Amino acid sequence: MMSKKTIRTTKFEASVSEQLPAGRIGARLRAWRRNKNMTLDELALATGLNKSFLSRIEKDAKAPSIATVMKLSRALDIPVALLFGEQVADSDIHLVRTANRQPEEDPVHGYSFVSLSPAGPGRRAEAFLMTPPAHFSEATYAEHSGEESLYVITGRVEVKFADRSVVMGPGDFLQFPGHLVHHVRRVGARATVLIVISRD
Repeated sequence: MMSKKTIRTTKFEASVSEQLPAGRIGARLRAWRRNKNMTLDELALATGLNKSFLSRIEKDAKAPSIATVMKLSRALDIPVALLFGEQVADSDIHLVRTANRQPEEDPVHGYSFVSLSPAGPGRRAEAFLMTPPAHFSEATYAEHSGEESLYVITGRVEVKFADRSVVMGPGDFLQFPGHLVHHVRRVGARATVLIVISRD
């Protein structure tokens, strides 16, 4: 027979294990919700939980109970281990080997690019390698939502904005809002640029 002391200890340990440490689950929950193209309102409806409560969990301002994690797991249709960070989904890791990179060539405008991002909807960032054309033209025009980052791997490139141009060499990095109209061209015979576009 359990002593009263043993019972009290067991209840205490159970209550502690019922809580997840704050600062661990929020980012994973938010990432999976977005991956499933769900809004906080939709997740609240699916789980029966309060929207503001879910928002606090995502901001790591509130540690969810095990029961709450179970509800979230069912609503998102993912294993609990993914929310706990004890398991990594195959789709979370995307690797492109050098040997598998197939450049798309545009001989008319003189540029090529290699997509590095996984295909599929809901992607919040795109990355690709580009060999810019030698001259500015309609084909080099770009304007989009989110942020754009450029990192020059080889050669020299020029990025032209409405009122200025920036010339970059190997190792140089440039970041700017995508809504700024911009053109990119190479300065010289060859150049390779890593471009990352982060969507809002």
